[in-house]
Amino acid sequence: MNFDIAIIGAGNAGLSLARNLFRDQTKKKIVVIEPELPENKAANWCTWMHKDNLSIFKNSIKGSWDDWAVSNKTQKIIHTSSSYKYVCINASMYLSQIENELNNSNIHIIRDAVVEISKKNNRKEIICKNNIVSASHVYDSRPPKLNAGLLRQHFYGIEFELTEAHHIDSVILMDFDVDQYNGLHFIYALPFSERKLFVESTVISKELNQVEWYEDQIKLWMKNKNLDYLKKISSEKGVISQGKIEYKNEGIHCIGARGGAVRMSSGYAFHNIQSQVGELANNIRNECYDVPVTMNKFVTFMDEIFNKVLINNPQIAVDLFLNTTKSLSADEFARFMINRTSFNIWSKVIAQMPKKPFIEQILKSIKRG
Repeated sequence: MNFDIAIIGAGNAGLSLARNLFRDQTKKKIVVIEPELPENKAANWCTWMHKDNLSIFKNSIKGSWDDWAVSNKTQKIIHTSSSYKYVCINASMYLSQIENELNNSNIHIIRDAVVEISKKNNRKEIICKNNIVSASHVYDSRPPKLNAGLLRQHFYGIEFELTEAHHIDSVILMDFDVDQYNGLHFIYALPFSERKLFVESTVISKELNQVEWYEDQIKLWMKNKNLDYLKKISSEKGVISQGKIEYKNEGIHCIGARGGAVRMSSGYAFHNIQSQVGELANNIRNECYDVPVTMNKFVTFMDEIFNKVLINNPQIAVDLFLNTTKSLSADEFARFMINRTSFNIWSKVIAQMPKKPFIEQILKSIKRG
């Protein structure tokens, strides 16, 4: 089977790119290779969106909020925005809608798993379990392999149906009033309705924990909040790299998390992926097949510094997150998290960095080149 463009993986990056190319009315022959059905990809994808852009995703939005909070044992900072909403996308619904849109298009979807990619006669040959696909251009959106020793954000979350209505009025972005012995740990919670609550235990560290550990942390947090549940509706787990992801495979373009679209200091990716594949589709329309740079060198450098300061100074990590949140307005915080940052916002963030560790880490990084 011969194609102009092959997209490996039908997640956020892969299918969003395919849809953008379809809506551009491309004449190119395109294939998406993915082993799983979209309904099997249940997940909560969250980000900040300007209220003017909500309609684009309205059919797959599971929840949206004007308020979000960051807290520890002694203080709670609540942001309320009139311009941005914190939004939760139902991943399987979003992906199903795109596949349905592509059903009657010139874009083919093959249910298969890629085994190997090689070069053959100036084209790329994609060996799958049941098919062989040839393409001029290949975009690989599969999740990246995470090497040992890399800083990672790992999590396990459960959506509960509660016995009684809760009194959580805002998204809980980070509640640090939890066990901090296994890395920088916080509880993340989404109040979908009065009796439906998603609670996630998230850790930033180099070592992963057993699922039972996260479950215990969630149960303890709920007990401390006097929350009891009738049943578990669903659960999800994941691991996100908070270090550089680099692939050197000649002629293969990487997109999405594999292509550097994850913000290293926060783990947020949805907005960056949408921007990346949107710009890429425009490039392809003009016969340019290079993947645009999502994170500029300054953002990448600052995120690396931020992460290294956290790793080397765990005792100040919680205060650093709290002080940074406190220094920004709600709109500034949202823009910072979705990589739409001005010099003024960066100056406020940098001002919250502990001076000695921050400067020492900058000098070390400059010395290493």
